[in-house]
Amino acid sequence: MPIPKPLKKFLRLRLGLKPVFDYVESRHRLIGVRDLPIRTVFDIGGNVGKMARLYRRTFPAAQIYSVEPVPACHEQLARWATTQGGKVKTFNLALGAAPGETHMWWNQEHSGGSSLVPSRFHTKDGAKIPVKVETLDRLAAGLELRDEILVKIDTEGYDLEVIHGGKELLRRATVVIVEVIFENDLGEKPHLGQFTQELGELGYLFRGFLGFGYVEGVPMGGDAVFIKRESLRRPPQ
Repeated sequence: MPIPKPLKKFLRLRLGLKPVFDYVESRHRLIGVRDLPIRTVFDIGGNVGKMARLYRRTFPAAQIYSVEPVPACHEQLARWATTQGGKVKTFNLALGAAPGETHMWWNQEHSGGSSLVPSRFHTKDGAKIPVKVETLDRLAAGLELRDEILVKIDTEGYDLEVIHGGKELLRRATVVIVEVIFENDLGEKPHLGQFTQELGELGYLFRGFLGFGYVEGVPMGGDAVFIKRESLRRPPQ
């Protein structure tokens, strides 16, 4: 039930709850992404399906393609996908700059931390497993796509490789959501400036962050939202 505007104004301004309201509204509207008529979603780095479930609720008319290279995670993701009436299709592979085969580190304690980029964290806690690699463009070429297209990328440091292998699709897409790390002493994960440059060349503008990951109150990373320039000028649907 919507809050009446006079009460909302009182709560935001008189009681000092403006930051709370602004945060909740930005999350609900996905910083404006929810206002767009999204019809296709690429969920790259699907893990066990947390974000795919969110996109399924948020964009019920959209076709979702979820990509997850770790077999154990993909099995859970695929099991849920079979209950979605064909609206969610899954792929047990990794995406990168070129097709082929490689190995990735599977973090068995925290599967969301698995990566194709080796680091002291992955090698200490993970198991090395073989994975097939495709490019986003080659994968998309065999799929039915409807505009508008949202591409979410969360591949633990391999995100620029995904972008390099998907520039044709990204030129067509409307929204990219990608995980950005703020502090990284290992240097194996791209920073915000790199994404801003790469995606800017494809017509995107940085919109803001959906949320942040904190360690002892300090933001260590966040989900950055990039939207095509022409879409930012459209009125909400």
